[in-house]
Amino acid sequence: MLPPADETAVRAHVHELHELAARFGVSELRFASAGRLVGHVRDDRDALDVAEFEVAAREMLGADIGLFSDRVLTKANVSPDLVAAAPL
Repeated sequence: MLPPADETAVRAHVHELHELAARFGVSELRFASAGRLVGHVRDDRDALDVAEFEVAAREMLGADIGLFSDRVLTKANVSPDLVAAAPL
């Protein structure tokens, strides 16, 4: 099991992550907390695109990373770290 990606590692690969995200229909990446990103997933994309992004990002970073669609921000009881996520 990989350790969660920390902000330093994510920011060190910010350009590559943005390019990778674009390939899977994800934009507006934000760092929420260790191992957690938030991004806008285009309407024509689905959970498989998110999962493929996560696999490729894990390989790039050598650390665990999960992507949450910004659609979760409208849900009740959303985790505060997702709401406060900082743009990359």
